[in-house]
Amino acid sequence: MFVAAVAMIDSRAGALVDTTGTQPGGIGAGFYPFWSAFVVFTCGAVVAYKAWSGQVTGPPVFEGREGVIAVLKLILPMIVAVFAILWLGFYIVSGLYMGLFARWLGRYSWLWVLALTVGMPAAIYAAFEIGFRVSLPKSFLYGAGVLPF
Repeated sequence: MFVAAVAMIDSRAGALVDTTGTQPGGIGAGFYPFWSAFVVFTCGAVVAYKAWSGQVTGPPVFEGREGVIAVLKLILPMIVAVFAILWLGFYIVSGLYMGLFARWLGRYSWLWVLALTVGMPAAIYAAFEIGFRVSLPKSFLYGAGVLPF
């Protein structure tokens, strides 16, 4: 909730203050970051309320070794992905990351994993690079002229 609150404070000027209509569509650049942070903050508040009021049922999350291993299965690949973006770029890392989780945790067939690993980065590339014209970190293959990302 703290991180969401910081994001809301940081982007509030572009989301709430700009009523001049000078931005395309009449909204500022902070519109999406503010409201997505607001949703995260609200969901965190609901979870915190349920936890403090005793409405949560079931065993504790970290009860036993299995709970810790389940969390590590999420955190360790995420840490590797963050550092891999510097070398492999955002698009390749996001495809590999989604493919890993689809196969490892979701146990999807290799055909679906391949479709997800190739299709999602292509869709993200089309949305950001072509649609929004926002450049995201590229791989070393971009510099060699092998891939457009």
